[in-house]
Amino acid sequence: MKKQLVSLAVAAALVSPLAAQAGTQIYGKLHVSIDDRLDDSDATDGWDVVSRASRLGFKGSEDLGNGLKAIWKLEFQIAMADSDGVITGESGNTLVKARNMYVGFAGGWGTFLYGRHDTPYKISTGRLDKFVDTLADYNGSLGPGFQDIRADNAIAYISPSFAGLTIAAAIVAPGNHANSEADGLADTYSIAAMYSNGPLYLAAAYENLDQDLLGVSDDADKWRIGAGFTLGAFDIGAIYEDQQDVATIWQIQASFAMGNNVIKAAYGQNDSDTTDNTDNSYAIGVDHNFSKRTKAYLLYAATDNDVDNTDQSGFSFGIVHKF
Repeated sequence: MKKQLVSLAVAAALVSPLAAQAGTQIYGKLHVSIDDRLDDSDATDGWDVVSRASRLGFKGSEDLGNGLKAIWKLEFQIAMADSDGVITGESGNTLVKARNMYVGFAGGWGTFLYGRHDTPYKISTGRLDKFVDTLADYNGSLGPGFQDIRADNAIAYISPSFAGLTIAAAIVAPGNHANSEADGLADTYSIAAMYSNGPLYLAAAYENLDQDLLGVSDDADKWRIGAGFTLGAFDIGAIYEDQQDVATIWQIQASFAMGNNVIKAAYGQNDSDTTDNTDNSYAIGVDHNFSKRTKAYLLYAATDNDVDNTDQSGFSFGIVHKF
């Protein structure tokens, strides 16, 4: 308990001068679930209380004149359960982790930023995940190898919208990763094109990854496409990803809104090129929106393997509040 109080005090000392500046916006999301999980390997069986990407953020901008402004963001992931009270980076069961943190410029020509940020590849289909940050989040349910990256040392550009089309590109500097095979500034990169017009959303992305630099499971070139369409209360979305010599992955999600309630479902497959295994994943859930900022949900998610029968499933009840 004492370690947690000290950690929170350090974090408060770091961000309090920023919060006092004019034009600084403080925001956050509190998301905690009660889960009952069943795992054939007995590794994650039983009940748990899980903090699901709960966060506290600070962002702002300064008008520099002539249509140019400086922009910045500091966003922290806060573990509201199962924390050891230690502030650190990405590893360990920690109280505070780094999320997107950057500084840059923006204008009519687009946005340029550098620091720590989601890659364009990750951004391209993020809006299509109806179970985002839950037990059924597609980054977890679609099995090994499906990884969206938040890159350190990112240098990124995002274009303005051209009749609904937005282009995003990022390179990741090698920094001090001694074991990385990427030593040039643009050896690791990510690009995406996103089109949004009324009820239609389309995305295509390509990413060249370095294993050591980004902490992924293997060096890989991969591409992804996504599509979403809304028709009244009904919404459907799909993604397809090909990882060179590793796997092909796809998923379809759908939802239907009825008043303050949203019923949603998902089904997908991960076909491994290296092991000939196929992971099948599916989920069903219902959200109840108490307001624009607060909701509760109940869902069931499961993943099964058609070769070695390493099945996983679970129920999750969560509450989400945004501020």
